[in-house]
Amino acid sequence: MPLKPGEAIIYNERFPEYDGRSVGREQSDWQGRIDMDKMRRDRLARLRAAMRDAGINVYFTLAPWNVRYATGYKGMAYTTGLAYAVVPVEDKGFDNVILYAHGTPAIQDRRNMPWFKPENIRYAIPASVGMMSSGLWTHPEALKFQRAKVVEELKVDLQELKVDKEILTFDTEDSALMRMLEAAGIKTAVNAATMIAAQEIKTPEEIECFRVLSGICDINHYELAKHAEAGMTEYELTGFMNSIPMKYGCEPEPRCFVASGPNTWPNYRNTSDRQLRPGDIFYADNIQLSWNGYKSCNYRTYSVAFKPSQAAEDAYKRVNEWLYSALSDCKPGNTTADMLKHWPDEEDWMGLPADYCWGDNVMHGIGLFNYGPPQGCKAWSMKYPYPLKEGQVFAIETQGSIGDGQGVRVEDMVVVTKDGCEVLTRFPSDHITVVPARFGLEDIEFLPPRALMEKFAGKYPPKGYRATIDAAKYPK
Repeated sequence: MPLKPGEAIIYNERFPEYDGRSVGREQSDWQGRIDMDKMRRDRLARLRAAMRDAGINVYFTLAPWNVRYATGYKGMAYTTGLAYAVVPVEDKGFDNVILYAHGTPAIQDRRNMPWFKPENIRYAIPASVGMMSSGLWTHPEALKFQRAKVVEELKVDLQELKVDKEILTFDTEDSALMRMLEAAGIKTAVNAATMIAAQEIKTPEEIECFRVLSGICDINHYELAKHAEAGMTEYELTGFMNSIPMKYGCEPEPRCFVASGPNTWPNYRNTSDRQLRPGDIFYADNIQLSWNGYKSCNYRTYSVAFKPSQAAEDAYKRVNEWLYSALSDCKPGNTTADMLKHWPDEEDWMGLPADYCWGDNVMHGIGLFNYGPPQGCKAWSMKYPYPLKEGQVFAIETQGSIGDGQGVRVEDMVVVTKDGCEVLTRFPSDHITVVPARFGLEDIEFLPPRALMEKFAGKYPPKGYRATIDAAKYPK
């Protein structure tokens, strides 16, 4: 039967959308990929909307990730205070945003940031704000001298923008600079929540960035599984993991770590020169890879040389059940409490109050900075639940004891969709990977996250705890 005029088949059972969809990392003239210019404009629009909601007329951003969100400026990640920006609430795109960039590299920024008027990329005053100023804390007169330059510059620029009578709201407190501005007649305030609120819901382009980043996380675990051998140290494997992401386009500041044997329980979150021994358990975390500024957090667990013990496999099944039980209740309209009700209480599980166990079983937002909303753990989420909203992106991680002095851990990156969630990371999480892996996987079926929910549905309840997974809740 011919199609009606204007009718088109997009997705149906014959032409389904692939669950593992993602785009290439490079630009393309023949395929719509990540529109970075639209992403920058949309982020600025979200920030201005959040400013209007908070009654903020002009924002002064100091935190590097906030400067990047507002302007698209990529500064150096090793400190704060090298750059800052002024953002008026009046919507003139980037034409009325002023970026104070780091020194002579600002000349390069004028060449490389065409969405800015060149004259609106100006020079930051060195050692005046943020951690950069710490070098002058013991030389207070020099610090006052530098900050006076910032005040003088801001007075002129705020007048140029016609916002000099408005309250200049900081994204993070700098009390000494604020006092000097007040003395010069510029009213100041601090409001960090507005920037966090702007960044909570990710734009479609930001979510595509996370899909690309998740693919790099998967590759990193895949390469590690082939590379790791008995006799290598945690340092060696961490260094290897830090090298792979840059090969695939990550910024040269990856942060990974490997913990093995006794360092896995409790999770020490440190890397040492300990050698991997046959029979050891170890886990590896893409703790903060950065692709176009967007950060990762993604664990997997491995066994060195031998098949893991039955106790290790049972422990790993439990932590998988906790993670996917929680995801079965991840959808807009639910809360972090709906998800975390599936997790055991820390007092029963760890023998410690929940506050002391933050980071063991936890969910947290990821973005240009990690640990924003939605964040949840048993310490507060059951009493103060946080609403789940379409477009939130978070990491969710669980861990457990094997009972032999070692532990297992798993973590996935997730985006909340209109009727459920999409698990972005897909290196196999349903079993402990034996290394060095030679990947004779022809006898192992790849299980996407939706199938994992069905696999773990009520099969491995820990003592005193019953899971209630309903696979039908997870969207097709």
